[in-house]
Amino acid sequence: MKIYTIICLTLLLSTELFSQNRTIEYNTSLSGFAATEKTLPFWAVSNQNGLIPNGSGGLLQAGLFSDFNTSHKIQFAYGVSGAGYLSNTGNKILLDQLYLSGRWRNLRLDLGMIHPDIEYNGISSTNGNIMNSGNARTMPGYNLRTDYIAVPWTNKILSFKFNWADYKMIDDRYVHNTLLHNKSFYVKIKPSKRVEIIAGLEHWAQWGGTSPHGKQPSSFKDYLRIVTAHEGGDGASLSDQINVLGNHLGREHLRINYLADNYTLSFYHDIPFEDGSGTDFRNFPDGTYALYYGAKDKSRWISDAIYEFYYTKYQSGSRHDRPATPEEMAQQKPDDPFYGRQVLGGMDNYFNNGEYKSGWTLYGRTIGTPLMTPVSKNAEGLVLGILNNRIIGHHLGIKGYAFGKVPYKAMFTYTMNYGTYSSPFAKTINQFSFGLEGSVPQIQKLPFNIDLGVYGDFGKLLPNNIGISVKLTRKAILAVIR
Repeated sequence: MKIYTIICLTLLLSTELFSQNRTIEYNTSLSGFAATEKTLPFWAVSNQNGLIPNGSGGLLQAGLFSDFNTSHKIQFAYGVSGAGYLSNTGNKILLDQLYLSGRWRNLRLDLGMIHPDIEYNGISSTNGNIMNSGNARTMPGYNLRTDYIAVPWTNKILSFKFNWADYKMIDDRYVHNTLLHNKSFYVKIKPSKRVEIIAGLEHWAQWGGTSPHGKQPSSFKDYLRIVTAHEGGDGASLSDQINVLGNHLGREHLRINYLADNYTLSFYHDIPFEDGSGTDFRNFPDGTYALYYGAKDKSRWISDAIYEFYYTKYQSGSRHDRPATPEEMAQQKPDDPFYGRQVLGGMDNYFNNGEYKSGWTLYGRTIGTPLMTPVSKNAEGLVLGILNNRIIGHHLGIKGYAFGKVPYKAMFTYTMNYGTYSSPFAKTINQFSFGLEGSVPQIQKLPFNIDLGVYGDFGKLLPNNIGISVKLTRKAILAVIR
């Protein structure tokens, strides 16, 4: 990690030798949090890139960022930020972001640790992505991605974009130093000036690393198996030889945009998958269904609004397999690991895995939607998966300017929680959480902005809790290099 940090800092500094038309800015903030319980309410800590401690205390953040220089065909940008907190749950200093980005035409390469892009102006419960919501901290790696590229001879009606990325999960987890592969492909159809239809597939796979049972397969041949979702070789566990090597999961995405002159209307649907039953829609109706309104004039009372309906209760059914009938057994091979059983593909168990037991978590936070609750840390300080992934939920997010002067954000979330198929809750647990945030109108004599927040939890999943936050922020341009 130290070597990685030195290399990235050297790259960041070296770019200044050939940068032109570049703006460099810094931002700092000091936040204080308090709550009626030992932990903070849900929306005080969720989707904050894993930086807010889950307890009363204070947080100091600082960062230095540059935009892309505009005078070169190949453009560069960089950023570095960190945080430190004191709280009743512990004290820590964190490296948040450290990245160098290069861009050429529609192609972009990010190296290092960088936040995911913000979707729907920050009011979605999942940031518009059920798999990667910005709820957890960053990971070191690279991400090669594109903007939408028009397909030739289609008059820009058809375009596509993709990404290819690899990361390393460096937190304390069941499989130490887990590797993470990611790729996606999206197609956009624009039949008219007003309408866009976007469909795509996003794939994530955990692999490699060292588990309590030994080192996991991590050769280049194993990487190809991960990329193509094939079963493991001789060095893999029996489960990975029967199924596929590593832990594979992802989403299928559909989005329809209506682009008016003064606003945008969007419908999107995310379908999570853990195996083949998810990719071929056997887990219907699971997923997130959302409607979003975004005005171009952000100074309106309501500039952005989103409603998300969340359903992950079915998971392709309650049984993975059942006893085979004599007719079905006659069609099976005696050496088949599932001989005598008929695979149904149920119990998808979102964000959990038998080999990679820490599941879809990082530093104790769910990487995907924060509505799926992780297991508490065990005696060894490890999080071993998700305890609640069967959920029916509703989320409303609103953003705008009150009286044209006071920016605010409101989040309201109600869920019915059922646990998992293997460990169901004794009865349905209902939960309501809210977050209200606003900024004090700028006072000219003060060198910083003041943001206030009020948050609450009411139900049986989380402790009944009221919390507040105060945040002092200063952002400024440090230099403009021409």
